[in-house]
Amino acid sequence: MKAVTIRKHGGLDVLSYEEVADPVPTKGHAIVRVDYCAVNHLDIWVRKGIAGKQVSFPHILGCDISGTLVEGFGKFRKGEKVVVYPAVSSGAPRVSFSIIGGFGKYHGGYAELVQVPQKNIVKKPSWFSDAEACTLNISYLTAWNMLERSGCRKGDTILIWGANSGVGSAAVLLAHAMGLRIITVVSNKDSESRARKLGADLVVDRNKSDVMAETLRYTGEQGVDAVIDHVGAKTWPTSIEVLRVGGKMIACGTTTGAEATVNIRAFYSKEASITGAYLGTRSQLISLHKFMQSKRIRPIIDSVFELKDAKLAHQKMEGSAQFGKMILKVSS
Repeated sequence: MKAVTIRKHGGLDVLSYEEVADPVPTKGHAIVRVDYCAVNHLDIWVRKGIAGKQVSFPHILGCDISGTLVEGFGKFRKGEKVVVYPAVSSGAPRVSFSIIGGFGKYHGGYAELVQVPQKNIVKKPSWFSDAEACTLNISYLTAWNMLERSGCRKGDTILIWGANSGVGSAAVLLAHAMGLRIITVVSNKDSESRARKLGADLVVDRNKSDVMAETLRYTGEQGVDAVIDHVGAKTWPTSIEVLRVGGKMIACGTTTGAEATVNIRAFYSKEASITGAYLGTRSQLISLHKFMQSKRIRPIIDSVFELKDAKLAHQKMEGSAQFGKMILKVSS
């Protein structure tokens, strides 16, 4: 089969489009012919490598998968359209799970075929196209989990960083459908207009305005009920400062760094809380599918690349030049 592999950690040049052996079926697992695989920041982190995290080389990236079952099992039939819930047991203490195609033993969806545990197979909702279905298992599920953990209710105000990203655009779409007042942050005029179309009430261009000042002005100096922070070290200080008394920051992602310096006094004096979010459960993925159907929400797709052009997709994501999800078309 054709696949994009890495044989060492590094830059774009370590991505290799090549012929590799098909996966050999093992007990309790299913083989999926990959139709589409979305690109995520996790793919870049695995490609570059993170201290203390390991993969066995050669490794195949890709955690956001939709495709077709090669053989049936249980209630699933051969040829059925499915998506892959990406979380598997990590086998490491104090780590809840690893992600298929990420740091762990499972290869991902940058390949024509992928083998995953049968319990990770989820029927593809018929109301999504194959391309749309592959966008939901990471960014949208994470955004859904973060919004649920925020405890926000209709009319509450939430700050969402990076509306151009997969998690950011998903969070804006879903939060709007939940009836929340949304402040979001972008870095250019084009993204500003797109974020407004998604349902944002206030869009702050971080290159032109101070995010903290604009957020506090908009909320009458009260602050926001919650913050969705998937950016990391650079945004954590502001995320904490803009919370109202009793507010909650929901955090995932370390795109700008994994170690942040924050104002501890600001944190405890407003009795705020910080909650981590790591993907979401299989049942949450199914409830997300149903919510998006009921609200008639379509995922935002920026662009579709051929599998052989995975380098171009990574390059675009590293430059934060996308708005929404980028997808690799794997099977013809």
